[in-house]
Amino acid sequence: MRVLRILILLVLCLVLTGPAQAAEWVNPPDRTDLSVVLEAPPAPPEDWVTLHGVYARVHAPPSRLREARRLADRAARAIPAIAERLDLPAGRTMTVYLTDSNESFRRLQPGDPPRWADATAYPHRALIFLRDGATRGGVARPIDVVFDHEITHVLLGQAFGPRPVPTWLQEGLAQWVAGEYGPETTRQIASGLLGRGLISLDDLGRGFPEDPLRARLAYAQSADLIGWLVAEHGLESIHTLTHELARDTPFVAAFRAATGEYPEDLDARWRGRLQHSWMWVEPLSGDSVWWGIAVLGLLAAVVAVRRRNARVRARWRKEEELEAMLLRLHLVQTWTRRHRDGPAAPPPKDIWEEASETRH
Repeated sequence: MRVLRILILLVLCLVLTGPAQAAEWVNPPDRTDLSVVLEAPPAPPEDWVTLHGVYARVHAPPSRLREARRLADRAARAIPAIAERLDLPAGRTMTVYLTDSNESFRRLQPGDPPRWADATAYPHRALIFLRDGATRGGVARPIDVVFDHEITHVLLGQAFGPRPVPTWLQEGLAQWVAGEYGPETTRQIASGLLGRGLISLDDLGRGFPEDPLRARLAYAQSADLIGWLVAEHGLESIHTLTHELARDTPFVAAFRAATGEYPEDLDARWRGRLQHSWMWVEPLSGDSVWWGIAVLGLLAAVVAVRRRNARVRARWRKEEELEAMLLRLHLVQTWTRRHRDGPAAPPPKDIWEEASETRH
């Protein structure tokens, strides 16, 4: 039974966990005074090339020149397009570093990002650091998606000025703009439906959970919330919500201005749509889950066979004992008939030995 419990826990872990959240990091605005904003960006190595544009300058080693040119062309299109989509100013020219090694990725940055980060943004200094595909691994997001994600972080950070951008808005908008609102979002939300439940809008407004599983769910719900708001209230609701929060308007008032609803009413409709869907079935379709169920089924079959065999052996023992008792009774009766006229005496012990030998 202990093994069975362990395997049940294993299946639950497979259901409630999913692929790791994409590794990216936004530098917290610890100092946003004018000296920081105007501080010169880190100087790239002397042998690096620099591509200048209106909206971004891209630094890269010579070996990554082709990819750097593609990023520079994308920046010229994506930065103004994302700014217009979010109704935000394009802001100052961004500086983008495309690194070709983990060492240069960390060394060039003015901050100390986590080791798992494969892209970083410093919004108030308009800096973006990217690791190229070779150093990020074969399963990493396409670099264009990562770039659009980081551009959104920079634009939002500059729009909010010295005030921190709410995490749910920061991550929800970045995922939505970069096109990361898709099957993985559905899987994370479905896992939440099978686990401890979805996170309320009020709790999202207070920050993301420290628990990694709940944090992944918070990321997914943030993207879903943005997509749902656009579908229900139009893109203008996102513009109003962003502008109000950037002005430091209270959470409730900002949602009222953007949607005409109180957050608790909006939350009930938003989460209710998810909780009453068949989305919870999705995690059960994964190969790992079916493998776990198959293992549990095999273990249950083994346990059932062992229990059945134990019952059969117990029945055999009782039948053997009954046969032995009947055989002894028969031998005693036979001995009694043979010695009917003799002196009264109990049957000899040899009868029991004879009964035992007869059975075998």
